[in-house]
Amino acid sequence: MTRKVSLPGPDRPWQQGVPAFLRLRPGRRPLHPGLFLESRFLVPLGITQDALAKALGISRRRVNELVRGKRAVTPDTAVRLALLFQLEPAFWLGLQLQWDLYRECRAVTGSQGSVTGAATSGG
Repeated sequence: MTRKVSLPGPDRPWQQGVPAFLRLRPGRRPLHPGLFLESRFLVPLGITQDALAKALGISRRRVNELVRGKRAVTPDTAVRLALLFQLEPAFWLGLQLQWDLYRECRAVTGSQGSVTGAATSGG
């Protein structure tokens, strides 16, 4: 027997209290936190990756890998970004969580719309 569990959506009561930016939207690919950082902060503000690395006190390589989507936002990076851009660390970690969930759903199902698995007893 298989069961189908839908991804979060506005009609799911168990999702009440989850910030809107953390909700996976079926059919929509979330932005990687690094791409979000680049498109919403670096480019509009004219900040180079080198300048960001210096401001955050981290290596240029770490910033570059984050912006290219090759590195995740860690709690340390989230705190540094939050202090610099005056946002909550949870915002940056939330973007990373959204990205990670999207990728896992895709890996498990091969699609964006649902998570399907075998029903298990006691699990």
